[in-house]
Amino acid sequence: MIGRGFEYVRELRGPGLPGVLFRSGSKVVATDVIDARSSAAPFLAGGLQGLYAEDSSMPHMAVTSFVAIPLERTVPNILLFGKGIGALRRAGVAVGGRQRLSLEGDFDKTFTLYCPEGYERDALEIFTPDLMQLLLDTTSGCDVELVDDWMFVYSRPGRYATADALDGLVAVTERSRDKVHRQTSRYRDERSPSASATVSPAEHAARVGRVAEGGARIKTRASALQVLITVGSTILLVVAGARFLFPDLVPWIP
Repeated sequence: MIGRGFEYVRELRGPGLPGVLFRSGSKVVATDVIDARSSAAPFLAGGLQGLYAEDSSMPHMAVTSFVAIPLERTVPNILLFGKGIGALRRAGVAVGGRQRLSLEGDFDKTFTLYCPEGYERDALEIFTPDLMQLLLDTTSGCDVELVDDWMFVYSRPGRYATADALDGLVAVTERSRDKVHRQTSRYRDERSPSASATVSPAEHAARVGRVAEGGARIKTRASALQVLITVGSTILLVVAGARFLFPDLVPWIP
């Protein structure tokens, strides 16, 4: 890692990034962090653990891996839930159905997209068919988030722990960087007060990249039911696997 010019941090408590798994949990710790922000295709990657769903009846620790790619422009908060039991569901993150946006083709079979109410057109402006195809090719099986001037990819724990995995991460980041930047670099939230004639030119320039309050954060909640379903599904998979491997020891599974 050092030979690549990357920095390595064993443990970073309270990393302060804006992703939902960073801001919605407590005792959040990033581990084995690879800092490649000075490279040609900048990113941060590592493990993440924290206490989630504290407002529900089932607070619990969740562990995941993350990649954070800096963007050139601030964008609305958009969440892509991968099908199955992903990092967001394991952490008990739930989003109201009114914030769901259906997209075309195979994308809906792989991801469920949520955006703030009123930002559907903005999401379609960003998620063009070619960007959707790129995400299908590179992040299938993961959860994805756009927030502020970052893109986060959340996946299973330990995903980037090996040298081969890091090589793949660098390749994917290089491949996705241009496309993601192209789709977000010109984004402008027309709801932002940047067009006001009463501000100075300097203030106007500073506001161009801002997102209005209603689009900056999607409304999420801690869902005990989602945690229960996730934990229950995991237990069933483990028991089913045990039944397959040791049928004489677990005979009561139908």
